[in-house]
Amino acid sequence: PPPQTSAEAGRHAARRTQRDPDAKPGSDFWDRIARGQNVTKIGGATNPRDVASQIAAQGRAAVDCPLLQCVGPQSTNQAMKAIAIARKYLLDETPKIDLLVTPRFEQDIRSGSNVVFDIQKARPIKREPTEDDLSAKEKTDAFKLAGAIAGRARDGEEVAVTTKGAIPVLVAVKAIALAQEYVQDDSMDIKFAVQFRDLADPEIRGSPESTFLHFAIVA
Repeated sequence: PPPQTSAEAGRHAARRTQRDPDAKPGSDFWDRIARGQNVTKIGGATNPRDVASQIAAQGRAAVDCPLLQCVGPQSTNQAMKAIAIARKYLLDETPKIDLLVTPRFEQDIRSGSNVVFDIQKARPIKREPTEDDLSAKEKTDAFKLAGAIAGRARDGEEVAVTTKGAIPVLVAVKAIALAQEYVQDDSMDIKFAVQFRDLADPEIRGSPESTFLHFAIVA
């Protein structure tokens, strides 16, 4: 058979068991989970595909997905890329498995950037970017964005945030976490599903398409 590409290897390496001598780091998770260790720390230089393989492996198995622990915008951005890649892996398979994410900040959201991402398995969610999507930029006020997310969620409207770049991604994540606080009294639970999408910047007329992260909010 022809050799696997690096992407194919990343997609399927997670299927191997811990007894397989060729198993990639992160794929032999059974003993680690049995010891109560299901947190993966993400750094600014972490390879998202390696983490995606781990997430996908645990997504296929009868165990919880790993918690991703991040500090700062770069590591948060890498974590979002990893989840988006893992989500694509799992949605391309049968049965299809989707991933919903809850961000939990470990200190004050305004000034802090220590966040843990709780990833849960779900039925497939089909959401694509629209002209009504919200956006997060480097200077975006996370509190105002959170208010917009919460308002649409309360009204039963579809809501999503499209962004790119490490700091804007952190702003979007903070806004989603804040929106969850805003709707607590409404007995709502806000999560998101993240994916890559090639889009033109709506604020720059005639701009070429580039890759954005699209956060579909699920409430």
